[in-house]
Amino acid sequence: MPIDMPAAPGFVRSSFGLEAHTQTFTSPLTRNTQRLVLTGGRWRADYTLPKMNARQAGPWMAFLDQCEGMANTFNAYDPDRQRPLGAGTGTPLVKNASQTGSSLTTDGWTNSTLVLKAGDYFSVNGELKRVIADVTSDGSGNATVTFKPALRSSPADNAPLTLTKPTCTMILESDQQGFWECDHNGIYQEKTFSAYEVF
Repeated sequence: MPIDMPAAPGFVRSSFGLEAHTQTFTSPLTRNTQRLVLTGGRWRADYTLPKMNARQAGPWMAFLDQCEGMANTFNAYDPDRQRPLGAGTGTPLVKNASQTGSSLTTDGWTNSTLVLKAGDYFSVNGELKRVIADVTSDGSGNATVTFKPALRSSPADNAPLTLTKPTCTMILESDQQGFWECDHNGIYQEKTFSAYEVF
C-alpha cells in the first residue's frame, strides 16, 4: 500500500512533470527523422522541504524511513495543482468500459459547465493524467476528456475520476534520499528528495 506524504510543513519548491518515452531514428543519407511515442511515459518529481526544527522534521524523517530507499511506494502529486482550475463539479465517472488511448468518455458532471481546464490533473484507475484541452460538459453532464500520458489499462465502467489532490505511485530515485543536514542550533536545512512513477 503506498505511503502518504506528511501534510505539513509544505514544500518550499517543487518540480513535477511528465517524462515522455520516445524513440527516434535519423537517416544518415537524407537526415529524415522518424519519431515514435512509446508506452511508459512517467511522472517525475523533485520536492524541497523548508528549514525545520526537530519536531517539524520528525514526520518527514519517518516518511523517508518508511520508504526504505527505493523499496516502498508513496502517493505523489503536484503540490501546485491540487485542485482543478475548471469548476470540477459533479460526480464524474468513466462512461463505458474498454476505453484506451488519450481520451475518456465520462458522465456525472454538472450540466453545461467548463469542468476542467487544460493543465488540470485527474486520476483514474490508479493513473495520474493531465488534461490537454478545456473540457465542457453537455446538457446531460457528459464530457470527453483528452489527456496525457495515455492510459496503461482500461478503467471499468463507472470508475470514479479523482480531481482533488490526484496522485500517482512513485518511489524514491535512490537509496540515499534519507540523509539530513542539521546545523549547530538543531535546525535541519532545506532538503530536496527526488522520485519517479512506477507502474
